Amino acid sequence: MKPNLFIVGAPKCGTTAWYEYLRGHPDIFLPDRKEPHYFCTDFPDQRRIRTERDYLGLFAEATSQPIAGEASASYLYSKEAARNLREFKPDAKIVIFVRNRPELLFSWHNQLLDNGVENHADFETAWRLSGKRGPGDHGPACDEKSFLDYRAFGFLGEQVDRYFDQFPADQVRVFDFEDWRRDPRATYCEIMRFLGVRDGGRTDFPRINQAQRSRSKWLRLILHRPPRGLSALYRAIRRLTGLDAAPLASLVARLNAKRGYGERLSPTLRAELDRLYAADEAKLRPRIWRAVK
Repeated sequence: MKPNLFIVGAPKCGTTAWYEYLRGHPDIFLPDRKEPHYFCTDFPDQRRIRTERDYLGLFAEATSQPIAGEASASYLYSKEAARNLREFKPDAKIVIFVRNRPELLFSWHNQLLDNGVENHADFETAWRLSGKRGPGDHGPACDEKSFLDYRAFGFLGEQVDRYFDQFPADQVRVFDFEDWRRDPRATYCEIMRFLGVRDGGRTDFPRINQAQRSRSKWLRLILHRPPRGLSALYRAIRRLTGLDAAPLASLVARLNAKRGYGERLSPTLRAELDRLYAADEAKLRPRIWRAVK
């Protein structure tokens, strides 16, 4: 079957949390694998799956659920994903999460730094380099250099408009990070209504994928992008013993992580970002669903 639900972003706005919240619903199938990035054809090195056959294979275990979907946070920033999704499934339901720009970009920088994509630890330094980086001015795990263009990344209004250009308005829902954090149950009920499924009765919405940084950047990079030799060793262990190294790697990653950010966002830079995105924010606001209008 073709999926008919797409959580398209933005990163650091709750896509991972809502993927987990929705997975437990009896009428919704979401595969174990998140972030296939299949439809962002303008980011070829970011795509984890490249053929339609392999992509549809993600949904092979779906049975009678009326909703099957996936989440790839790159789809919102991509300039091609909205059109590709419409050509693939014109009646699809699109769910988008947004956030105020200073918090979004600050959190995005922290994640890219921790993942080895970003090489500048200071957010303001990285921000000033938006669209100006020279060759090699990125971290060792960088697949897509445009992800480091924080200025472009923050124009969420433009990105959301691409989906309203490709899909009827009643097939798209936009939710604000702070809104759903204040009342996740109301957001959950609206998503159920939007998808046309029964209320699953969920009342527990734990924090998932909170901001964190690694105690050892070297160890984090090894776990995130295992060298070829280490990957071969993992496979050999599994073949010879039947044991999967993934749970051990996951445990080491948790022990290596600590909550929070390594710096604070300066009030001066926050105000600068608010001014820069004011017009884009005014465009975006009417698109956002709110529990209290």
